[in-house]
Amino acid sequence: MDDAKLMRAKRAAMFGVAAAAVCGALFAFAPAIGAPAASDNPPLPIVKRPPPPPRPGPAWGGYPFPRELDAEIADGDVHRVLYEDKNVMFLEVANPPGLDIHMHGHPFASVFGHDSSTGGPNPEAPPKPPGGYQTKYDPDSAFNGQGWQDSAPPKGAQWPTCTTAPPQAPHRPFNANLNPNHFYRLEFLHLDGDDFKTHWKEWYPQASEPIKPLPDPVANGEKFSTAWPFPIAYDEIKAAPNNYRLLYEDGKMRLVEVTIRAGETTPMHGHPYASVIAYDTVTKPGDVSETFLDSKSAQNGQTTMSAKAPTVFNMTVPLCSASAPQAPHKIANRGALPIHYYRFEYKRIDGDALKTHWQEWYPWMKYLPYMR
Repeated sequence: MDDAKLMRAKRAAMFGVAAAAVCGALFAFAPAIGAPAASDNPPLPIVKRPPPPPRPGPAWGGYPFPRELDAEIADGDVHRVLYEDKNVMFLEVANPPGLDIHMHGHPFASVFGHDSSTGGPNPEAPPKPPGGYQTKYDPDSAFNGQGWQDSAPPKGAQWPTCTTAPPQAPHRPFNANLNPNHFYRLEFLHLDGDDFKTHWKEWYPQASEPIKPLPDPVANGEKFSTAWPFPIAYDEIKAAPNNYRLLYEDGKMRLVEVTIRAGETTPMHGHPYASVIAYDTVTKPGDVSETFLDSKSAQNGQTTMSAKAPTVFNMTVPLCSASAPQAPHKIANRGALPIHYYRFEYKRIDGDALKTHWQEWYPWMKYLPYMR
């Protein structure tokens, strides 16, 4: 090798050593220039899931399944608790197509309200298993949906409808259709029935509180809507606050507790939204009378449809009705006991539009698959 080539070789070797030294120094000082060091990111501690809180009420009818499988615990993403007190729990249930639902159950008798369907079969759904798309925790349980009762929608309408149900054993449904299965569920933490006679003061103290009667609202002003062409002042919440207590409200739904004391007559009031009415007591028809603002109105409850109590376990409640908007009326309680029930009122009926609008109306639902 001549002197020129030897010199070039020595220079290349020296450059390689220098480059290696520089790179080594960079890696050695990487934490100082922003690259993370292993010691800067210790592993996250494993947080033990806390035990669930006690059930808000005793499971009804000998329901034998553990608290850990209750819907709001086992799959709270799908069963969102919108409202809860010592008497009821109000759930919004959302099962979009193809979601991996967790095994869950319901230890209380319930009334459901529906205002949409799940649509037709989803061609991308997996084949239907031999046992169907719903897996049952205990296939032999007496709480696997037996005895449920459904109402028809109000005459002339498609929605809402209602369902009465006893407790429901743990199950794992799969939505193989095109639309979400979206509905509301009012669970009775104690089923009043005949016990209402001796416990109503304990359960509903407002029913024994003295009140000052209110006058009828002034019948003028802006009309509520084209579907309910009466002044806004007649809306039950405004017109009869002694009797209609707003428990929950959002842009879609409001939950209202109704109490009419023994001997009381409500002010003139109406119901501007289509509703599901949920009862867990039975009032004698002769104890109630109504006076209508317009006796000829087509919205005096003529279209209301009802469902009986579940046909198992000798149940007499819950009961439910599906109602169109109702014109203003007065209700008089002629009986010796209060009248008490709940209304869940649809500020919007989804109907067939759910297919194209569900991600707009319920944006959180599209993220449920990532929360599994």
